Amino acid sequence: MSEISTNKRIAKNTLYMYLRMIVVMIVSLFTTRIVYKALGIDDYGLYNVVGSIIVLFGFINSGLTTATRRYITAEIANGDKDSQQNVFNLSLCAHGLIAIIIFILAETAGLYLVNYTLNIPEDRLVAANVVYQMTVLTAIWNVFQAPFQAAITAFERMNIYAYLSILDIVLKLVVAYIISIYSGDKLIIYSILIFASVFITTLVTRLYCIRRFDICRFKKPHNKKLLKEMFGYMGWSLIGQFVVVLTSQGVSMLVNVFFSVAANAAMGISNQITNVVHQFVSNFQVAFQPQITKQYVTRQYDSLNTLALRASRFSSYLVLIFLVPIAFQIDNFLCIWLGDYPEFAVEFCLLTLLCIFIDSISAPLWMMAMADNHIKKYQIIISIIYSFNFIGAWFVLKLGCAPYSVIIVRCFVYIVAFLARLFYIKEKIPNFSLLKWLHNSVLETLKIIIIPIVIMTLLANIQFINMYVELIAMAGAAFVLMVTSIFIFGLNKEERKLITAFIFKRI
Repeated sequence: MSEISTNKRIAKNTLYMYLRMIVVMIVSLFTTRIVYKALGIDDYGLYNVVGSIIVLFGFINSGLTTATRRYITAEIANGDKDSQQNVFNLSLCAHGLIAIIIFILAETAGLYLVNYTLNIPEDRLVAANVVYQMTVLTAIWNVFQAPFQAAITAFERMNIYAYLSILDIVLKLVVAYIISIYSGDKLIIYSILIFASVFITTLVTRLYCIRRFDICRFKKPHNKKLLKEMFGYMGWSLIGQFVVVLTSQGVSMLVNVFFSVAANAAMGISNQITNVVHQFVSNFQVAFQPQITKQYVTRQYDSLNTLALRASRFSSYLVLIFLVPIAFQIDNFLCIWLGDYPEFAVEFCLLTLLCIFIDSISAPLWMMAMADNHIKKYQIIISIIYSFNFIGAWFVLKLGCAPYSVIIVRCFVYIVAFLARLFYIKEKIPNFSLLKWLHNSVLETLKIIIIPIVIMTLLANIQFINMYVELIAMAGAAFVLMVTSIFIFGLNKEERKLITAFIFKRI
C-alpha cells in the first residue's frame, strides 16, 4: 500500500472517529448529569467504588484485547485468510478460559472485598452486592467481545466502530432517563439496565463481524506453537494491564478506605469528564494503531517514525483543546453541569486531565512497543514504574494529604513512563531519534499553549452578568485561541495546506 493511500485511509478513519467522539462526548456529559442527579452523591460514589473492583479483574480482558488486535493486524499485513481465521479462533478459545478465571476471582476475592473491606454503609450493602453481580456479568460478557472488536479495528472499519459506539452511548442515555423516572431503588435498577445495554451492543457487534468477516466464523484452531506464543504475549500484556488498572481502580479503593464514598463521588465526576476526553483522544489514536502495527511488522521504520510522531503531536493537541478551556472555567462548568458538586472535584478533574495530556504524548510509543511479539522486557520496565503509582498513593494518603494528591503522584509516574518508553523504542528501532521526539512532541506542544494561557489570564478579571454567559464566552475564547495557536505554531506547512484545502472543499 502506497504512502498516499495509507494517509487517505488514516484520514478517512479519523473522520469517522471524530463523528463518534463528538456524539459520545455530548451524550456522555448529558447522561452523567442525569445519573448523578438521580442517584445522589452517596449512591453515585458507591457505584464507582464497587464497580472499580470488577474493573480490577477486568484488566485481564484489556490485555487479551491488545494481544488479539496485535496478532490479527499482523496476520492481515503478512498472512492469508486461513492464518487470520486461525488467529481469531485461537484468541476466542483463550478468552473463554479467561472468562472462567474472572468469574472465579470475582466470586471469591472480589466478593470478600465488597462485603468486608470497602467502606460501604450497612444499609446499602444489599444494593452494593447487586451492583457487583451485575458488573461481574458485564465483565464476563465483555471478555468474549474482545476478539470481535479487535477484528473491526484490525480491518480498519472505523465507521462501524463509530456507529457501534454511538449505539452504546444512546442506550446509556435511555438507561439514564429510565432511572430518572423510576421510583424504586435507583442504584439497583441502574446496574441491571447498564448490563442490558452492554449485552445489546456486544450482540450487534458479534452479528456484524460474523456476517462481514470470514475470519470471525468459528473453526477448530490449530498451530499449538502460535498458541503458545500468543499466550506468552498475553501473559506479559496482562501483567502490564494489571499494574495499569491497579493505578486507577486500586487507587480509587485506597481513597475509599482513607476517606468516604463522597470522595469517590468527586473522583467519579473527574473520571466522567476525563473519560470523555480520553475516549476522544484514544479513539483518534485507534485510527493510527493498525498502520503503526503493520508498518512495524513489515519493518517500514522511516514511515513508522513519521506516523507515530504525528499521532503523538495530534493526540496532545486534542487534549489541550479541552484542557485549557476546562481549566479556566472548571467551577462554572461543574456548577452548570451538576449543581452542587462534591468537594475536591475541581482538583481531581484538572489533575486527571493533566495526566491524560502526558499519557497522550506517550501513546504511540507503547503502540510501537506492543507491535513487537516480544514484550517481556517492555512490560517488566513499565510495570515496575506504574507500581509506584499505587505505592505512592498509599504513602501520600498515609501522610494525611488530600484525596487528589494521588493524582499528583500519577502525573509524576506518567512522566517517568514516557521517558522509559523513549529509551526502549530507541533500542528497538535503529533510526529512532530521541532528541527529535522530545523536541517535536514535548517542546513544540508546550510552545503552543503559552499565548492562549497568557491571554486567558488577562481576560480572567472581566465581569459577566452570570455564569452561563461567562462559561460560553471564556471557554469559547480559550477554544478559539487554542485552535488558532495549534494551526499557526503546531502544524507544519504541509499539514496546514492539507487542512485548509479540506475546509475549503467542504465549504
